[in-house]
Amino acid sequence: MANIQALILAAGRGSRLGNASHDTPKCLLEIGRRRLIEHQLDTLAESGVGPAGITVGYGADEVRELVGMRAEYIQSSRWASTNSLYSFWLARDWVKGDVMVLNCDILFSRQIIERLLDTPGDAIAVDRSSGSGREQMKVKCAGDRLVAMSKNMAAAERAGENVGILKLTEATAHRLFQRAGELLEAGHEKDWLGTAVNSITAEIPLKVVDIAGLPWIEIDFSVDLARARREVWPAIQRMDSRWRSTWRGLRWAAAGGLIALALATSPLLSMLAPQTQREWDSLPIENLQPTHINLDTRSQGWWLMGSDEIAEVGVAPGPVRIESRLLDRPGDEARYVLETVLDDGPADYHKLTTRPSGKATHETWLVSHKERITLQVPEGTHTLQVRLLAPPSTDCLIRIRQPEPATGD
Repeated sequence: MANIQALILAAGRGSRLGNASHDTPKCLLEIGRRRLIEHQLDTLAESGVGPAGITVGYGADEVRELVGMRAEYIQSSRWASTNSLYSFWLARDWVKGDVMVLNCDILFSRQIIERLLDTPGDAIAVDRSSGSGREQMKVKCAGDRLVAMSKNMAAAERAGENVGILKLTEATAHRLFQRAGELLEAGHEKDWLGTAVNSITAEIPLKVVDIAGLPWIEIDFSVDLARARREVWPAIQRMDSRWRSTWRGLRWAAAGGLIALALATSPLLSMLAPQTQREWDSLPIENLQPTHINLDTRSQGWWLMGSDEIAEVGVAPGPVRIESRLLDRPGDEARYVLETVLDDGPADYHKLTTRPSGKATHETWLVSHKERITLQVPEGTHTLQVRLLAPPSTDCLIRIRQPEPATGD
């Protein structure tokens, strides 16, 4: 779907987060060294959704300063006495066509947006594997059509949880704006947008798009924020990494088509063909500074880890490769120790010996030869931490890598 706008409702304060927000607007909470609104805008842009508009209220100046020209702004001067219904209604003149409407407190994967875009007409993202929690917005469905949303819904009626992302055609958007205006005129200024959505489901079919299994979270409380940082964001990164690897494979497949044909038809070339191997992808280490080294004519990405820093990433089950290069240690040999901790388990210590690299160079540091540690991660979602223990006051470069699934896995 082309030329679909994005409307992000971000006027509220997010008071239920308590001290976890430190009075920061909810959309400016930091996850993976980026603000939540930046994650949303990046994900929408990667899916071709835009331009974006943001309804702002509490902390509007901070939001404008961070986002800048990446979005247009709809100001709510009554954010303290209204709710998302009013914030949505304020954008009635800004929306000029089909629109994606979302709350500012959701961290979500690009695949959720793409599933909505692939669905014709009006659609709402629903997680059918969720919806039993007291604060979760439950949904009632008739087949794949939305019937109603409510936090208070009998278990027999629940069909999942509303994610907080709607895709609306232009006609439905303006019908919803009209209904929102009618509700506001009747005194429903403290209501959420779902009140208006509930009131039009009988006349306009909203298709339910199940996104169960895709990483996402609504951040209402401090425990949600902690889970977003610890579990959901690493899961989104892993999914994006797999997508990029698949795209690279498809891109090169066309270029390698003639070679593949030759290998298939020539007995000699078939004997020489390499066996399928796994490609190791580097996991982004959000709390460290990225840098690069030069190897011959190519550049290679690493992360800089100081003596007082810890590399922390979410890792999937299977092998994990920790690669490190000590910095500014001239001489024949240098010894150092890395500490690894999986979740809250016991620490492991790895004694490594290295020497200056004859190939790798950096504009600032003397780079040592690459050393490697391989760990095996059990089933489930885990957090891996790596720290340089010795020698003191030493920096190193680090990469934490996991393989893509081999073809046919």
